[in-house]
Amino acid sequence: MATDYRLKSADSLHYLPASDYHPANTRFHFSFANYYDPDNMHYGVLRVVNDDDVKPHSGFDKHPHKDMEIVSYVVHGHLTHWDSATGVEEVLGRGDAQAITAGRGVWHSELNKHDEWCRFLQIWILPPRQGLEVRYHSHHFGEQDRENRIAHIVGSIANDDAPLQLNQDVNMYVSELTRAEARVNWTLEAGRQAYISNIEGSVDIAGLPTLQARDTLEITGPASLSFRATEQHAHFIIIEMPQWPEEA
Repeated sequence: MATDYRLKSADSLHYLPASDYHPANTRFHFSFANYYDPDNMHYGVLRVVNDDDVKPHSGFDKHPHKDMEIVSYVVHGHLTHWDSATGVEEVLGRGDAQAITAGRGVWHSELNKHDEWCRFLQIWILPPRQGLEVRYHSHHFGEQDRENRIAHIVGSIANDDAPLQLNQDVNMYVSELTRAEARVNWTLEAGRQAYISNIEGSVDIAGLPTLQARDTLEITGPASLSFRATEQHAHFIIIEMPQWPEEA
């Protein structure tokens, strides 16, 4: 049986350049803000993937969210986070991640207070129900956690294997292949689907298309995937979740 997949080229992502009114060069993977496409609203419980390049001394100032599970993954530079649940300000660097259950309602800000650009992925997951208790956690991931291996960074709150948890049956993995021909393997089970986004570099997936920077693959299981760096570097994220009926 052939593997069921769909390639989304980086060129197909909706692009919004930074301006006086918008602090980031943003590539929207799904409908968001001023970008609306009724045929590109979500992939399973994955509602938003925004790839933000935030200008120095700029960012997303205090604003509210509710009834959403939100993950941020820092790719470059430094992101300063604040939220009303903890009242604490912290700085996240490359490879660090944070998870927020917006639930009943929370205010937060994501700012780049430094002199270099900051790039981070903003990922929204649909919650299993409304009105959940607000939660915030972050975790520092070192290079050794993801280099030439697959790191499980986010999981379900019902499964404490991952450092960060969400109130949803979702797993997120990252890997950074740091030498040519480096390989890692990963299995997608039947009844599950995955959104694979190549963040940096170029990665070959045996039997499937090679992903260039910012290319994405939507794939349904079962599948055994072998990732290989085609050059000196590849950095990608896997967002795995149950298969939805309309995507079966």
